[in-house]
Amino acid sequence: MAIIPIPEGYKPTFAFSICPPSGIFFQLAMFLFDFLNDLVQIGTFLLHGDWWFAGFIALFVLLSSLPTVAWMTEKSSLKRFDPLGEARLCLARGVPTETWEGMLWAERTVEAPSTGLIGPYGASLLQLTPLQAASCLYGLYSSAKAMAEGKLQEEVKRGADAEVYALKAVRPFKTAMCSVWYGAAYAAELAAFAVASAVLHPLVTMPGYLLGAVANGAAAWFAGSPEFLEEAIFSCLGVGLAMAGLQTNIFFKPKATAPGGAKGPGWIPALCIFVRFIAWTALCFLDLPRGLVSLGSLSRPMGLPVLRAKFLEPAAACFEAIACFTSHFWISVEPEANATSMSLTEELGFGDCGWPATGELSSASTIFNTCLLLFAVVLVPLHMCIVVGMLLFNPIYACAAENPDLKREVEAKQREIDDFAKQKEQAAGQREQQSLLAD
Repeated sequence: MAIIPIPEGYKPTFAFSICPPSGIFFQLAMFLFDFLNDLVQIGTFLLHGDWWFAGFIALFVLLSSLPTVAWMTEKSSLKRFDPLGEARLCLARGVPTETWEGMLWAERTVEAPSTGLIGPYGASLLQLTPLQAASCLYGLYSSAKAMAEGKLQEEVKRGADAEVYALKAVRPFKTAMCSVWYGAAYAAELAAFAVASAVLHPLVTMPGYLLGAVANGAAAWFAGSPEFLEEAIFSCLGVGLAMAGLQTNIFFKPKATAPGGAKGPGWIPALCIFVRFIAWTALCFLDLPRGLVSLGSLSRPMGLPVLRAKFLEPAAACFEAIACFTSHFWISVEPEANATSMSLTEELGFGDCGWPATGELSSASTIFNTCLLLFAVVLVPLHMCIVVGMLLFNPIYACAAENPDLKREVEAKQREIDDFAKQKEQAAGQREQQSLLAD
């Protein structure tokens, strides 16, 4: 049987690789592991009696899972919900199927943003065990990663008749760097929301995302789109779009057939990123012992004292513990000899150092809150600096400029990959027929 040529630059779907961990089966395992981790977070909140947090996470997991099951059952050539079978189909054709991409899309746009916002914020208020803290940190990472993949997927699909793997084939380095930035940006958003909401109140921080949704609608209106109101409403439901902006594209201007609200300059939603982070930071450093208004939980203490107790003091305790560990770390080596042999006895010690803990926070909660603060302090300024660079040096991002050469190149590569997948499917069908005849 003739060898099917692989399109230049494209890496066909493969089963599994250890270094780095990748492959279609690894992706499926992570998809299932994320679901299990959501259950662990739900259990964490239930054990602490936080029914609202557990209920919200369960709700969004169901809103993501149930439509995915129904959609895959209808669209898959297997005519059933079978992620493992769908992964095998992807492996056989060398290209992810539309059903597989749709399964991941639901996780990236519905489940990841909601659990990524609720989980870390709720966990920052609890006394966590090490397992619970690790679960919540992983939840933040996996949500940021999924949201980054969803953002890039939406940009490519709105800008060209292609998929992300076609863009990777023609611009591998730029696509990889973009993915890293998007991941860091969403991690910054989730961590900053958790810190600001714990210091203030979710009802104080959520308007920042409502402002982002309004900015998406304003950018669409600026471009003359009649769908600006629908896009603002859609951005309220898809909070990931309100975070990063709908029109903030790196590679492509939205094509003519894309929804009208996707059109418009990116500088309008980009400015809202600065407004949101600056406003949150300023409010966190105010001293609000009686909250903002005398209404329910909005009258709880907010501002700098809460920031100090929940995040600054835990961070100081963690840094002191690290300094203690590094300064008291020692290894004692004592030779032991007898008539026939000589051996070395090693002993490892850290002096009087212990795990960090402050106030009413457990060691795991202290470390978890410190990680949230560290992510926010490091990644938010980095994200803002990159946004400034994009506004200054990337006209596609700032003003929705055209990039027809890249668009044609990516669409041509997509056609090559589609032809490759069809040939692989035909070859797989021929092999199946031959095996049946042999039997």
